[in-house]
Amino acid sequence: MVFADFCFYFVTFGQTKHMRKWQKIVLCILCGGLIGFINGFLGAGGGVLLVPFLHYMLKDETKVAHATAILIMLPISVVSAVIYVVQGQFVFDVTLPVLIGSAIGGVIGAMLLSKLKSNIIIIIFSIVLVASGIYMFITI
Repeated sequence: MVFADFCFYFVTFGQTKHMRKWQKIVLCILCGGLIGFINGFLGAGGGVLLVPFLHYMLKDETKVAHATAILIMLPISVVSAVIYVVQGQFVFDVTLPVLIGSAIGGVIGAMLLSKLKSNIIIIIFSIVLVASGIYMFITI
């Protein structure tokens, strides 16, 4: 939780634009550690935190933040998946069909991302997050 407090302190006070390069690297490592932990612990969610981190804290343009998040999440997801396989917590009969659908959807989404305005992307991302959160909360 200390990592989260440290990371989100900078969002509140907008301090990242005044940081030295080494401070930004330390911030990225600490927040990356938190995001990696959440991804490994929950099996998802790292990208949900990574996009706002890149966009609001590091001031990346919206499209760049989304594309960068995908690239960052790839190795984190691979490592987490290997650990889950080793621990026997994997549903193999579902994996390939979902992987195929996800790959097709990923290509379509990446192509669409480059065509939409940043404010539309933020609205869609926010709606998906809120809707997912509400659905998960009411189905507990």
